[in-house]
Amino acid sequence: MAVSFATAPPAASTPSSSTTEPPPKTTVPAIILSHVDAFQRNHAADAPNSKASSAHRAAAAIRDEISQLALASSLEGLSVHDENNDHRDDTEEERAEMIQTQIANTLLRCMDSAMLTIFNSASKTSWADSISSIFHLVASLACSCKNDEEGVICKAVIDRAIQYSLVEKDVIRAESCELLGMCIGHLAEGSKAAVSILKGKKSGGKVKKAVVSSPPSDSKKVKESLVEWKLECILSAGYAIHPRLTDKSVKVRTAAISAASCMFAPTRCEHYNASEDFVELTNTMASTVLWLLSNDSSASNRALAASGCAVTADSIPYIIQQIRDQDVKVREAALDALREKSNVESLTEDQKVEILKSGLTKRCPSTHAKTVELLCCSWMKHSKFDPISFLRTLNPVLNESVAESAARVIINVASTLDCESSCDMGVELVRKQFGAPEIRSFQECVLKKMTIVPEVEEDRKAEAGDEDEDLLDGGEKIGSVDPVKALFLRVKCALATESTTMSSVVKADTISDIISDIPTLCNLLNKHLDKLIEFNNGSTDNDDLDDDEAGAFEDDQNFICLQLIHMAESSELEEGSRRHFISIMRSMLSRLATPDDLVETCVKAMAAAHDTEAQFLQTISEILVDVEDDETFNHSSNNGLLIVRQMRAISILSIVLENISGHMMTNPILEGFRRHLEPAITSKNPIVRQHGVGCWSKFALLCDQDTVLERDMPLLLQIASQEEEIVDVRAQAALALCDLVLIHDKIHASDDDSATSHFDSFKKLLLEMLEHSKPAIFIIAAEITAKLLLAGSFHDPHLLACLFVIYFDTSLIETEEDDDNDENAVTEVGNPVRLRQLLTIFFPTYSMSSLEANDTMMASVAPTISIVNRKLDGKNSPKAMSQWPIAKMIEYICCTVDLADKKKVEGDDDETNGISSEQPMETHENEPAENDNTASDDKTTSIEASSTLLASIDIAEFLMDDSQNAPPLFVRALAKILSSASIDVDNEDLSLLSRLKSHVAEAEYSINDRPALAALEKVSCLLEAVEDECEGESDDERDDESDEEEDEICDDILVDAMKRASLKVGPEVEKENVRLSAGSMCSTATKQSEGGTRRSTRRARLADINN
Repeated sequence: MAVSFATAPPAASTPSSSTTEPPPKTTVPAIILSHVDAFQRNHAADAPNSKASSAHRAAAAIRDEISQLALASSLEGLSVHDENNDHRDDTEEERAEMIQTQIANTLLRCMDSAMLTIFNSASKTSWADSISSIFHLVASLACSCKNDEEGVICKAVIDRAIQYSLVEKDVIRAESCELLGMCIGHLAEGSKAAVSILKGKKSGGKVKKAVVSSPPSDSKKVKESLVEWKLECILSAGYAIHPRLTDKSVKVRTAAISAASCMFAPTRCEHYNASEDFVELTNTMASTVLWLLSNDSSASNRALAASGCAVTADSIPYIIQQIRDQDVKVREAALDALREKSNVESLTEDQKVEILKSGLTKRCPSTHAKTVELLCCSWMKHSKFDPISFLRTLNPVLNESVAESAARVIINVASTLDCESSCDMGVELVRKQFGAPEIRSFQECVLKKMTIVPEVEEDRKAEAGDEDEDLLDGGEKIGSVDPVKALFLRVKCALATESTTMSSVVKADTISDIISDIPTLCNLLNKHLDKLIEFNNGSTDNDDLDDDEAGAFEDDQNFICLQLIHMAESSELEEGSRRHFISIMRSMLSRLATPDDLVETCVKAMAAAHDTEAQFLQTISEILVDVEDDETFNHSSNNGLLIVRQMRAISILSIVLENISGHMMTNPILEGFRRHLEPAITSKNPIVRQHGVGCWSKFALLCDQDTVLERDMPLLLQIASQEEEIVDVRAQAALALCDLVLIHDKIHASDDDSATSHFDSFKKLLLEMLEHSKPAIFIIAAEITAKLLLAGSFHDPHLLACLFVIYFDTSLIETEEDDDNDENAVTEVGNPVRLRQLLTIFFPTYSMSSLEANDTMMASVAPTISIVNRKLDGKNSPKAMSQWPIAKMIEYICCTVDLADKKKVEGDDDETNGISSEQPMETHENEPAENDNTASDDKTTSIEASSTLLASIDIAEFLMDDSQNAPPLFVRALAKILSSASIDVDNEDLSLLSRLKSHVAEAEYSINDRPALAALEKVSCLLEAVEDECEGESDDERDDESDEEEDEICDDILVDAMKRASLKVGPEVEKENVRLSAGSMCSTATKQSEGGTRRSTRRARLADINN
């Protein structure tokens, strides 16, 4: 919709609907309005960048026509202000001032008409293109008038836009911010030539005196004035935009962020940095934009902030954080900002690693593609496409996984970049950014032939005078392998081996270019291993290295050895090469001086090199014998040498047991390995015992159940039960027992007396460990208990109560805060943070897993109260009470049980609806008895006791029996829970209500604390209308009748349940959750006699506790 130009009031007042026709084209307003009208019609559909360029050209045309009009009027002696073309004697300055005034008024008229159109329109689509065209032309003309030395026109436009930015209508505020941003952009672009203007004295942030190098004095004054008013306009616009960054409207914040980004462009406003006011304003706005980058509720605004903010040392961490944003647009915008506004040198090593970790993820293909574009088009290009040079900035020795991912991306892109098409989005983005010469250069640098073996002559030249070169037998010098090069070539070998598109010939050629032959590679491996061993033995050649340099040297040599082993493993080994490689691996493992960091890689590489597992086990047995016979390792004592041998044997066997199949347990060689572990389990060294127990448990996991019951479980139970044993060893044994119970599920369901005895001993052990004073022990025991409960190995309310006590123990919070700084520690077994996370998920999951589990959850209230009472140990202080908030604990148990019951009811309803819809029951006239029985069954459903009532009974029973042995504050807290419990007396089971009433009455006789008695009195008043159960009968009669009635009702319920089960569809139906007690069964019979039963629609939730 085109805008009809009208005279509108200022922004703060209500817009008027009156319009006027444009004046004739013989005046300045006529020229401007005609061009604006044509521009909004002809360029409404243009893109923003194209529209800005067109606006520059249209503004130049307007200025030319106005200049021609002014020249003609001056020659004819006419006034440019008088529409009647009367003759006036105006001076040149007056004529220029009148033209500026007319231009300013006309542009304000255009702005007012545009805002009036916005105000009167209901849909943005009807005016968006036209208004944008008008504002582009207004901003371009206002900020580029060459004869406007004081900036009268620009100031008028910006002032009017600032007024519009304060109105109530959101869309007008947003459009005013857009206009202010356009003005800032034009002012910055138009001031590039005056870079040195502001390098003078300043007063209050404004330029007082400026210096220009070459222009004449008149031109100098003009430029000084020009820069001064432009700076003033930019500051005014910036001060108006800043509050709009935190506007309540999303669209206003969007426009403000877009406008503020014009002030952060390094190529635009950097010459204004000499102004203190400008620097302060931009810093303030940058801080606000960075806050929006992380906290704005709109994903589009966060993406816009990432694109528009300045990339500096302060803002880079915020941008990197957004690579993990939940919205893909924000992640892409952050990666684009890093690619366009930063280089590899402006980022630290940790920042580059974090970017690659977050970006190179397969979960989001577009994020992965943008990261590939950043890596190849920015970082690699800045490194002149040298992959070794770039990977060195990532420090692959310490960041191997990230460096390997980057190397894989670089090689894959180089291999597919010249293809016509690729399914990889990242390759397509790189192809769009690169031209043909860059593609050729990228491929030549990445895919050029490189060998892992250093050439003698080249290394002589490269390392001339280096004393760290090695001497071969002939005295010939040869350089060492570069760790970065070793990683890159190892990845290249692995990609060639994994490739499904390469032919076998191409694969062999690629690998042979890197590895000339296996013996040479093994010689190189031995050379670096010898250097590492000499260093560990305290060689005098490295005495001049400080601690950091020594650590770096050791890490480099370890890293090189690992890469060489992986490289040999990736290559296709022929028979001769395979035997030679196995012999090298055997000699390394048999050598006690070989660092432990290489053991796992050597064992796995040797396993891959063998044809069969039997041959592999035979080689391992020979290695273990060699380890016991190795006398080359220097140690100060025989006991220390024995420990080293035991640890090496345990390390080898642990890796072997993790990588062999279960059917190898019948192999006699494997069974003979136990003789190497038996001395380790009984060793006096705790570290040896810990690793020995762990390795023994791996043996047990591969054994059959009979062997486990006969040999492994008794041994592990004995170790875990020893109080004098260190925590790590006991924990290792307990974890092994847990794994055995989970794997051999018949252990806890077997009729064998030995199995039952071992399982009961394990449960008893867990209960003791859960109540242990050392956090490390009860945390591990809690995790084991949670696993076994969830697996259904047992359902014990006492063990579950211990988990509740640990979960709510506030003393563990301090330990959690200490461990929060170590991210790796949180994932380790025995960490309190890890345990709390597991238990948070465990409790509701366990309660919903089965009816028996939910009943166990409800039955844990009483043992929970007892355990907390024992933990308090008579301490009657608020601090001790706050450590175990008993009210929150009971409330949590009841809520969890209620949630499980609700899910169960919803599942039963869904199942019933499904059965009724798929198999509608038919009514037959000749079956009235069966229908009557079915109807009767529907009426005899039992009453389900609420979790609130059951928990209240447990609390009252504790107060009745153990209140004398509990701290007064604890008794008072339990009584308060009872008094605030919401019990529906009319709909609850009468027998359970009577039991609660009896327990409360007994508790009132046992308690002497007045606040507790006052709380119990409320409960007594609530239960006053409840009649005592079977009043007037003797105890013997009551017991006999109760037993007979229970037996009859149990039989009836069993028959009814069998009838209902026969109607259900499916192989396995879980029992109905009726949670019946003796009293509720009696209540069922009573209600049947009344012609129907009632059932609670939900468990009554424990009432809110009054603090």
